[in-house]
Amino acid sequence: MDIKNIAGYPYIDGLDFGEVLLKEMDAELKSGMWFTEEELIENTRDADAVICSGPVQPWTSRVIKSLSKCRILASLSIGYDRIHVETASQLGIVVTNIPDFCTEEVSCQALALIMALNRRLFSIDRAVREDRVYITPIKRDLIAQHAYPIFRMSEQTLGIIGLGKIGTALAVKARGLGMRMIAYDPYVLEGVMLTHGVEPVDFETLLKESDYISINASLNDETRNMIDSEAFQKMKPTCYVINTARGEIIDQSALIEALQKGTIAGAGLDAAPEEPLSKNNPLWAIVVTFLATGLLVSGAQSLQYDLGMGSGIGDCRL
Repeated sequence: MDIKNIAGYPYIDGLDFGEVLLKEMDAELKSGMWFTEEELIENTRDADAVICSGPVQPWTSRVIKSLSKCRILASLSIGYDRIHVETASQLGIVVTNIPDFCTEEVSCQALALIMALNRRLFSIDRAVREDRVYITPIKRDLIAQHAYPIFRMSEQTLGIIGLGKIGTALAVKARGLGMRMIAYDPYVLEGVMLTHGVEPVDFETLLKESDYISINASLNDETRNMIDSEAFQKMKPTCYVINTARGEIIDQSALIEALQKGTIAGAGLDAAPEEPLSKNNPLWAIVVTFLATGLLVSGAQSLQYDLGMGSGIGDCRL
């Protein structure tokens, strides 16, 4: 296949993503931050190949149909929920992703949020900085106000929704803390879960028994808004919800209500339905919520290593 024109999504300036290889192909790379359908159509319509961001850019049926010469849509991530794979397959366009992208970094991010919420680091830091409080064991009133409750990690249960590569990496890390680990994933065999020290459970059991719920599933019709009002009602009032996957997996209105009413203890969010959050989003005012939406959880080293591995998604072949 003769590729001469490539449209690309620039992840980080200064990092080498293999552009030097294009010289041997005598190919031209056109890159830009294109986030609307119109921008994508305008800048990629004549491309032979497109390097894109599946979770960020709207690769709708309309956009894909405008690609007059394209043979491959290569997403720079695991997720491809905003790529209309069916249309691409119908047009003979291969869609690929990078299944190992930032597995280590995202699982570390999830664990960091779990531990920070467990130790109430955000509220304690805020109290020390803003109120100049000095919290010691004898100052029970300050402990009750800023640092209660704190539970031993080894006596807590971590519920993982989606035991793929990232969920499994998180389980391996959490095992070192002595946590009981349970998981809901109808696509992973029970024996595989048990091998990693994870107890397979149904969705309702996970909601009821978890002290921390980490969402590590992909976004699709099955998982969209799966954490809704009914799900929050089944959780412990001391439960924390951590989302490093896709914001749309949680019903945001239900989350805000659960946090405001104290149905759950708090949330650590690295993803939200709208990114960046609007200035009037109620989540800004909820102190038991830690927001890191849009945070790049990968390091320069992993970006260069992980982007070298790709996997086909669509039905077509080159």
